[in-house]
Amino acid sequence: MATTTIRAATAADEAAMLALATPHQAGDFLLPVTAAELAAWRGEFVVVEVAGEVVAMGRLKRFTDSLAEVRSLIVHPDHRGNELGRAVVRTLLDAARQRGIRYCFALTDRVDFFEHLGFREIDKAVLPVKIWGDCLACPKRDACDEVALWREV
Repeated sequence: MATTTIRAATAADEAAMLALATPHQAGDFLLPVTAAELAAWRGEFVVVEVAGEVVAMGRLKRFTDSLAEVRSLIVHPDHRGNELGRAVVRTLLDAARQRGIRYCFALTDRVDFFEHLGFREIDKAVLPVKIWGDCLACPKRDACDEVALWREV
């Protein structure tokens, strides 16, 4: 059985993380993740390593002292169904708790996944910091099919 490790991302992980984030790996449900974003915000990412290979990742993006987003959650197709996505979200929620963040949210079309982790649907209007930031640049902004969910940490 291969060793699985969840840890903070490092500069050495960036190429593998970019490969994970390509459309054929991640699907069309992910906002683009660029090399510049990985380099600038590496400290917000965690990765899952299986047998020395990065196979999943996620980011905790802080918006305010009490609010952060779980985003850029990707599991390589060959490793889906192994609870790695849930493990990443739990790790990010633990990090939020340790940083004094009170609430975490996600915008997603994977509602059941997040609801199983204690997230509940909310109106996107309560997240103006997200809507006026990332969503304005999103190509789906005028026909968004994502649902806003959040939970207390």
